[in-house]
Amino acid sequence: REGKRTEKTDRIRRSHPLTRDNEALKERRSPARSVNEGTLITCAVDYAPQGEDILTGAVKKAMVIGLDAPIAPRVYRYAVEGKLPTIGRLIREGVYGENCLVPYPTITPPNWTTIVTGARPGTHGITCFQVHVPGDPLDVTHPGFNTADCQAEYIWTAAERAGKRTIIVNYPSTWPPTVKDGVQLGGAALGMNTWSSVGPRGVSLAEGQLFSTEGETYPMSTPVEWREASGWRNAPKASRRLETDLRLSYPRARFPVKERTWHLLLLDTRGKGYDRVLLSETKDAAKAFASLSVGEWTENVVQEFETSQGPERAVFRCKLLELSGDAARFRLYVTPLCALRGWSYPESVAEEIPSKEGLPMPLTGPFGAFTAGWVDQETFMELLEMMHVWLADAAAYLLRNKPWDLYFMHAHCPDTMHHRFATQMDPATAKSPEEAEHWQEVELEVYRSIDRAIAKILSAVDEEETLIIMTSDHGAKATTRRFGVQGVLASAGLLTLKRPTGAEPRPRLRARRRGLPVDWTKTKAVPQRSCYIYVNVKGRDPDGIVEPGEEYEQVRDQVIKALYEYTDSETGKKPFTLALRR
Repeated sequence: REGKRTEKTDRIRRSHPLTRDNEALKERRSPARSVNEGTLITCAVDYAPQGEDILTGAVKKAMVIGLDAPIAPRVYRYAVEGKLPTIGRLIREGVYGENCLVPYPTITPPNWTTIVTGARPGTHGITCFQVHVPGDPLDVTHPGFNTADCQAEYIWTAAERAGKRTIIVNYPSTWPPTVKDGVQLGGAALGMNTWSSVGPRGVSLAEGQLFSTEGETYPMSTPVEWREASGWRNAPKASRRLETDLRLSYPRARFPVKERTWHLLLLDTRGKGYDRVLLSETKDAAKAFASLSVGEWTENVVQEFETSQGPERAVFRCKLLELSGDAARFRLYVTPLCALRGWSYPESVAEEIPSKEGLPMPLTGPFGAFTAGWVDQETFMELLEMMHVWLADAAAYLLRNKPWDLYFMHAHCPDTMHHRFATQMDPATAKSPEEAEHWQEVELEVYRSIDRAIAKILSAVDEEETLIIMTSDHGAKATTRRFGVQGVLASAGLLTLKRPTGAEPRPRLRARRRGLPVDWTKTKAVPQRSCYIYVNVKGRDPDGIVEPGEEYEQVRDQVIKALYEYTDSETGKKPFTLALRR
């Protein structure tokens, strides 16, 4: 903490082997270097050599701020260059760990579960995004977000026995909640208002929706057709008026939602072309919940929706993206309808969260709209900011108003960003240097949004008595070339696929869901989920043919041999670098 360092602390900082400065960073940097993966751990504690106390003051609380899949060397560079001031301060005033070894596989649910249990995936049981239960058919899995699948004790359970209380915000694979004396928001999937753990999968009420006059240009958008306006009360003065009905479609809703239609009034207010829209639940302009010109967002709007589970209040925003003077080009974006309850413990806490500028939005809101081409980069960043603002507002409110000793949170945005952009961002895989530079700028803006959120969260705690840990579950790399593991096993005679009548078999990358035409009577090993290969064992698996014992060991050796000997015929490279027995 600036201004409170002792002479001994400064000496320790200068001499500590983990200390890094800008000059050392510049010496290591190479202009042609590919974007690398990495795992980040930063602790806001003072350095101390062996035998000396590591903390300068009494620590009464601890908080873990988790970022999913940041590329650690890049985050570090941005931070020490001053582009991420909050993360940079944590590095300057604490400890930064490079090249931390993470559990395998490097997947979100297993590794975040490891962080809060201290157990490896093979012990705690959350082994991938999907979980396979021994004894089930080898092509049957279920989502790995349910706490019932975790066989290890969570740290907050142990803390409760010591009389400590925990706050948990958007931490994956922690639903249904196991915390008893604490508060939890989300945890049923990767983001808020998203469900992968229990009950129907999907979002609480609806994904985002685009209304457009150019359906062919914007796939999956809802078409808009104009007609002369009629029947409106309190309509403002305008040279011309058109109208349309906007029928909400509730994409990916967990439960059925009753149909609802909004009314849109299009206005030419200056006689120079259509320039403003009003949105209303009825044809009364005085009761409009939005009045927009191009580029404008509504404030947060709250409405009640009827679902098969009862009424649900939801918050959302709308943005007028495009409107030509003749109304031929029109785009209106509606964010996901974000339920205001149902995702917290205790249940009443959800509606306490105050956030005027943020939304408890599913990750698919910003990324889905951007990937589909519905919104431009500026709008994409605005959506991300709304998501991070809400996380920060929620965290700050709980930290200030609820008793706590431990705090855990997770922000998944870097992971989704790298899944979508890493190949364009990496100089080794981008189509041009200009493309790589552009997407690296987008990456930096995403990290800046997260950095602002962390700053707001830290403003709600007393850093003199709090141990602050920022960590990640894994890093990220660009995608180069894909290949099917099942092809390697088939060539080695270990996997046999049924040939559909009258058609050649279609290759599949994974055997993670029913439908892969495996001939189980001839199959000794099959790939499953992200990185696993299962031996089809007699007596354990419903269709098992491999005898336990000697034959089982022989098949394992054959699998490893096939993987290591495989060479990609087009690249001449060997993609398998590590194959481990269970």
